[in-house]
Formats: sequence, structure tokens, C-alpha cells
Amino acid sequence: MRVMLPSTKYRSEGVRLAPRPATLRGKVVGFLDGWGTRNEDGSFGMYPLMAALKDILRERCGTVDALWMKKPSMSKPATKEQMAELLAHTDVVVNGEAA
Repeated sequence: MRVMLPSTKYRSEGVRLAPRPATLRGKVVGFLDGWGTRNEDGSFGMYPLMAALKDILRERCGTVDALWMKKPSMSKPATKEQMAELLAHTDVVVNGEAA
């Protein structure tokens, strides 16, 4: 797996970004969260900005479901198992919060 920023450097090397769907209507969106938020019971929940984005995508774009995963650390990549689950069960993935 190779993680890339969408810059012209990679395009000039012949690397293409993954195809984007024409619409999100009827799609399942995966959220790969490096932060999360600590719940009262000690478990982790979705980072608030991602939770808001999930709702906006459902309301405005017609997404039908979402799969949320918390990475082991915001400074480390997702595990191979997490990536496999995201690829198997989602149509698009939001990675990071831009907070």
C-alpha cells in the first residue's frame, strides 16, 4: 500500500488517484479516525467533526450507511485488518479530520 498526497508530483510520475464516484447517493462511507473521542465509559467514539460530516453526507448527499474505525494512533497508519475491512465494506473513505 502506498499513501500519497494529491499533488502534481505524483501525477507527473504517472500515479493516479483512486477513482471518485459521480455521486455519494446510496454509498457507504468509511471514516478512518486517528483521534476519536473518549466516552464516559472509557470507550472511544467518533471524532465530533467526523460525526457532523457523516450526518451532512447522509442529509445532503444521500449516503446510506457509514463505517467508523479508530486507528491505533493518529501518527501511525491503520492496520492491514482495518484497511481490508474498509475496502470490503465501503465505497469511499474519509481519512483524517482537518481539525
